[in-house]
Amino acid sequence: MKQQLAKEPHFNGEFEDSGSETEDNSKKKTTLIMNVSDTQYDVVKFVGKKLFKWILQYEPDATNWDMFWTDAAVQPETLGKMQPYQKINHFPGMYSLARKNHLGRNLMKMRKQFSEEFKFFPQTWLLPAEYGDFKNQFVKGKARTFIVKPEASCQGRGIFLTRNINDINPNDHYVAQRYMHRPFLIEGLKFDLRVYVLLAGTDPMRIYVYQDGLVRFATEPYVPPNSSNLEDMCMHLTNYAINKENPNFVFNKDASRMDIGHKRSIKAVFSKLEQEGHDIKKLWQEMYELFIKTFCTVQPILSHHYRSCQPDNYANNMCFEILGFDIFLNHKLQPILLEVNHTPSFTTDTPLDSLIKKNLIRDTLKLMNVSLKAKEQIIASRKESLQQRVLTGKKVKLTMEEKMSQMKQWERQRNDYENAHLGDYVKIYPLEDSQKYDKYIEFASSLQDSWTGTNIKRNQKKDMKESQIPQQQQQVKNNVVRAPFKPNTPANNLPKLQNIPRPESINIHGEDEQVSAKVTKLSNVKMQPRQQSEPPILRVKQTVKKQIQQAIPKPCLQPKLFDMESIGQDKFNNKRQQFQDMMLAK
Repeated sequence: MKQQLAKEPHFNGEFEDSGSETEDNSKKKTTLIMNVSDTQYDVVKFVGKKLFKWILQYEPDATNWDMFWTDAAVQPETLGKMQPYQKINHFPGMYSLARKNHLGRNLMKMRKQFSEEFKFFPQTWLLPAEYGDFKNQFVKGKARTFIVKPEASCQGRGIFLTRNINDINPNDHYVAQRYMHRPFLIEGLKFDLRVYVLLAGTDPMRIYVYQDGLVRFATEPYVPPNSSNLEDMCMHLTNYAINKENPNFVFNKDASRMDIGHKRSIKAVFSKLEQEGHDIKKLWQEMYELFIKTFCTVQPILSHHYRSCQPDNYANNMCFEILGFDIFLNHKLQPILLEVNHTPSFTTDTPLDSLIKKNLIRDTLKLMNVSLKAKEQIIASRKESLQQRVLTGKKVKLTMEEKMSQMKQWERQRNDYENAHLGDYVKIYPLEDSQKYDKYIEFASSLQDSWTGTNIKRNQKKDMKESQIPQQQQQVKNNVVRAPFKPNTPANNLPKLQNIPRPESINIHGEDEQVSAKVTKLSNVKMQPRQQSEPPILRVKQTVKKQIQQAIPKPCLQPKLFDMESIGQDKFNNKRQQFQDMMLAK
């Protein structure tokens, strides 16, 4: 591995492709094509061209690519049109995690259900919807500081701190959070972590964490917020885009010294903290828990989008996504989630950025098995399936057991390959103890059903099926009523109302005269007061019920019938008289 890294071309932060348009067709057959028409980052093109020897494609409408790298979100239509061997670097539906308002809403829903397990992010309000509750946080005599962010911004744009509710327009869309005023400091400066987390599958989830990343420092010594320093963004915010404009900002100029400047590597900072006696293994473990729980909140959404677009992709491997988790460390060195970026910046304006991001992209593409061998294997499998379809003359439809078997087979293959090509990644999900996270996914799934109205759609489908019942049977269903009972019958001796049809309006059609005679005989029976120990009328009614079921195919009972306790003696007599008149008329 070290020899291979030593032979890799050096990336100096800039790359200019030449000759990609003159590639002949024979070369295209022996190598992969990477479409880079929708990415601005030179490091992506460098890794594809120089490290993997792929052909770079710049036509946005081309379809013969093997790997598509985009800086934008991926729409479901794009994934639905992809071939099984093609891969793209985003999942559809990731807005549910990447937009600040969606992330805040999803996490707050989970916190209401799992208050102790979801304490790893600040208390959040979505404005203007929760403006009233947020206004109540401004208690007279208590100085509370809040950080307010536009719901769809990035790089620190539009963020401000406030202690006055009048600073916020009640109609503006913001995400407000309690400001974490007790940070862990290094050299007197506030900082945050940019941790790169790879989502390599949705059902089941496959999560990997890169062991290096960025530590972004503020450029002004930290002072707890007060009325005089709330506007000092270079003290309270750690965003690189904001602090690099400060004259105090120190750029990293040597990739061999990653512990210098206002942007450093995670490995360098964690090594220093470990030397000072801090438990870095515990910190990583707490961050792993944070990542998994965050993904659990949106797993049903992502899985739904993916399965809707590619229902036959049992390998679960056509999409992957590198997400940038921004982590704040409090004074106890506990991780707090600030936000999630689905398009983290891959700019390389320092040697530190160039080295970390080049290695990150290289290890990601290796882990996802973007290779000619994997492509040929998938194409061969598709040909075999197509030949079987031609021979049988029909499409092969797999049973649920066969689908599960294929999914498990692909999962074993992926595990074997990925465990041998981790690079600097660590796999955190699924592992042997992954079952403890199932409750989070199940609850998130129930939330998803309630938000999308899935239960309503199921009921609508049921109603549509019932509407397709033949008209004659539908008429029988509408006319089904209950047989009369004495109102003073003890409650514990009553038969189940939803299972007893009322024979007074049942259509016999005259085919079965014996059943009709028995029904007529029943209507003339004088109902005597019954004793609780001997209910003969119950046995009679059960016998009549069996006869009626034989006369009428598939009876459909009304879901809710009249309340026996509310029926008086007069109503009871009227019902019996109507029944007798009807039977005499027949």
